[in-house]
Amino acid sequence: MPVFENIKIQEKVDFVRNLSLLVKSGSPINESFDLLEKQSRNPAFKKILSRAKGKIEQGSPIHQVFEEDSNFDNVFVSFVRAGEESGTLDENLVLLGDWLERQNTLKKEMSSATLYPKIIVVFATILGGGLSVFVLPQLTSVFEGLDVDMPLATRILLWFTAIMEDHGLYLFGGLIGFGVVFFFLTKMIAVKKIVDKVMLKLPIFGSLNQEYQLTIVSQLAAILFKSGLPVKQTLSIVSESVTNMEYASSLSKVIKKVEKGTKLSNAVEADPHLYPEIFISVIATGESSGAFSESLSYLAKFFGDRVTERTKRLPVVIEPILLIFIGLLVAFLASAIILPVYQITTGI
Repeated sequence: MPVFENIKIQEKVDFVRNLSLLVKSGSPINESFDLLEKQSRNPAFKKILSRAKGKIEQGSPIHQVFEEDSNFDNVFVSFVRAGEESGTLDENLVLLGDWLERQNTLKKEMSSATLYPKIIVVFATILGGGLSVFVLPQLTSVFEGLDVDMPLATRILLWFTAIMEDHGLYLFGGLIGFGVVFFFLTKMIAVKKIVDKVMLKLPIFGSLNQEYQLTIVSQLAAILFKSGLPVKQTLSIVSESVTNMEYASSLSKVIKKVEKGTKLSNAVEADPHLYPEIFISVIATGESSGAFSESLSYLAKFFGDRVTERTKRLPVVIEPILLIFIGLLVAFLASAIILPVYQITTGI
């Protein structure tokens, strides 16, 4: 499929909600796709719906149409397939819309939590680069002509300026190259496992990442169970949907244990660093009471609220650290520039 036929999550949400309404009203599937194709304002989505309508008219199942398109992941396909096989397609599409909306909200919250630090780092980098290229070289000749012993801060500044003058282009190129190489390395499973393991141990961000993964696990599992999927298939889809390899690996082991008859609450106990006691306890309660899906929904709300709360507080926690860093940087530059001038004026 063409690379640029990318569909936004909100477009998918609107699509499944409208399709659910049409299916519930008794409209034939091919006519429903035809109507939604005409309503869509996205040319790429129009092409996808047109292809889908043609395949459905040829007798292909609806889920197979989406399965062959890279815009729709395993979760999307599984919801549709379960709805087709159980005769509850309209209800499953509503559940799918709920999942997509929640997932979109979670991603936005995580993105907004790191927006402020990203902006500060970018501007600090631009400021530092501008000083190194345009300002500091002008001061070098002045300081070198002064007949005084340079303070340590000034000597460090002159050393850094000389490096930037002689090798600045190579340094910036090296940093960009390192960033590109690191990006592609993180796409390798072995490297991603290490990065994801470290991410869970970072101060502040580690606990936020853990609760984000648990929110995905709880929300998706709860909705999939409601849609009528069996435990094994549900856990398999969840393991493919989490964004952290530690959780994906753990869920793969959990699936094998559940297949052998182990309760889910007992299966996840093997990884206490991934699943806190409250998660295990609520799962166990749901298993014993027969309200497993409801228990997962409680967990989804609990961890979802925790993620929202943490993302709101994160800028408040990070801001003092960034301000201290910037303050120290400004103090260093000020002392490196002012102290030699002060020594001269004192001598005079």
